[in-house]
Amino acid sequence: MNKERKRSHTEEDKRKESENKLVLSYMTLRNLIGFSGLLLPVVLILFTKSNYHSIFILPTISEYYYTNNGDILVVILSVLSVFLITYNGYTMMEKFWMVLAAVCGIGVAFCPMSIEYAADPGSLHTTLEVPKMFGRELHMIFASLFFISISIISLHYFPKSNKPLTHNPGEKRSPKEKRNIVFKICGIVMLLCVALIGIYFIWIEEIKKVTGELPVIFIFESFAVWAFAVAWLTKGQTILPDGEHYIYGAIRDIKKSL
Repeated sequence: MNKERKRSHTEEDKRKESENKLVLSYMTLRNLIGFSGLLLPVVLILFTKSNYHSIFILPTISEYYYTNNGDILVVILSVLSVFLITYNGYTMMEKFWMVLAAVCGIGVAFCPMSIEYAADPGSLHTTLEVPKMFGRELHMIFASLFFISISIISLHYFPKSNKPLTHNPGEKRSPKEKRNIVFKICGIVMLLCVALIGIYFIWIEEIKKVTGELPVIFIFESFAVWAFAVAWLTKGQTILPDGEHYIYGAIRDIKKSL
C-alpha cells in the first residue's frame, strides 16, 4: 500500500513537472546547479592572481583555496551545496544521495587540503591543522564521496522516466532517450576521473616523470566538474529540451509584453 502511494506521488510530481511551462521548482534549480559547476574551474583560472607568475593553472582546484580566489571557491561550493540540498528529487534514496553530495560539497569547501600542497604562498587562508579521518585528509574523503554521489545520481536516477522509452528501428530517439545517453556518459566520466586521480596519487612519482608540471589533477577535476554540470544542464533541459527550448518561450513572452 505504501509503495503504491509513493508511486502515485512520484507520478503526480512528474505530471506536474511535464505540464508546467517553466517549472521553477525543478528546471531553474537544475540549471543553477549546472551553471555553478560549469563556471567553477573557469572563474578560478581567469580571475586568480598567483605569486608564481609562470603558473597559469594550479595543480588542483582545491589549491585555489590558498589564493586570492579562496573565498570564491568556498562561496561557489557552498552555493552549489545549498542548491543540491534544496533539490528534493523523486524518491527518498535520490534525496539521500543529494544530501550526501551537498554535505560533501560543504566539507570540500571548509576542510581544506594540507597547506604543504599549496602552490601559492601568498594565500588569503591559512590552516593550523588539517582535519583527518582514518589517517586521510577529510578534504580528500569529501571530494571522493561528492563525485561518487553525483555519479550515482547521474547514472541511476536521472535516466528514470514515467514514460516508455522504446522506439521502433529506424525511428529517431526522443529527447528523453538522448538525455539518458548524456546522463550515463557524464556519470561514467565522473567515476573515471575519480579513478584516474586515485591512480595518479598511487604512482605520482612515476607519472610525474612523464607529465612534468602538467596540472594532471586539475584537468581530471575540471572534466569531472564539467560532466557534473552537463548532467544537470541536461536534466534542466538547457540541453536537449522536450519541444521548444524554454529560452525561446521566455523571449516570445517578453516580446508579447512589450
